[in-house]
Amino acid sequence: MKKTTVERILDVAEVEFGAHGFVETSLRTITSKAGVNLAAVNYHFGSKKGLIQAVTDRFFDPLSVGLKTQLHAASTIQVSHHEALTKLYEGLLHEALRIARGNPTRLILLARLINSAYSQSQGHLRKHLTHQYGPVFMLFMQAIRSHMPAMDHEQFFWRFHQLLGMMVFTLSNSDALMAICEAEYHQQRALPEILQQLITTLVSASEAPVVAIENLA
Repeated sequence: MKKTTVERILDVAEVEFGAHGFVETSLRTITSKAGVNLAAVNYHFGSKKGLIQAVTDRFFDPLSVGLKTQLHAASTIQVSHHEALTKLYEGLLHEALRIARGNPTRLILLARLINSAYSQSQGHLRKHLTHQYGPVFMLFMQAIRSHMPAMDHEQFFWRFHQLLGMMVFTLSNSDALMAICEAEYHQQRALPEILQQLITTLVSASEAPVVAIENLA
């Protein structure tokens, strides 16, 4: 089946953004490889920012739908806090892996999209993600918080973003980490194995005792 102009542009943009980053990838490179002119990008996406957001939506639309299903399933069973956290992280990473179709390159791009949303140059992306997907990810945050030790809002803010940092770093560097593991430890690890290790770490970090935030200035 012949791909539409929009699909061709998004396919190329996804590959180029994943390989070279958002700032380094030019629209000229994308249009050349997609076999379209710049006017086509402007017509369908409005700008490079619009294209970045469209690539993001390709991941986050199905991720948000799948995450809602996972959250509903988790809310219908009575288990320990430890088991609940495990199921919540398994659900999130299962959906990410499903969307990436087991392809580490696509998973790397998903992690980079999240990471870049916090950078100054891609601040528009954070606003877009918050506007489009804020409610479902707020539900996820509330779900994991309900199974963590009691903490105030600031402590949860830091705990949540430290957890997010572990996920983003591991996923965005999964190809390099697998290569290092093979070179140094002679072990070939598949993506699902790495994710299982990550889940265990995330659960342990979520359950860690809360330490008061002290002003050291």
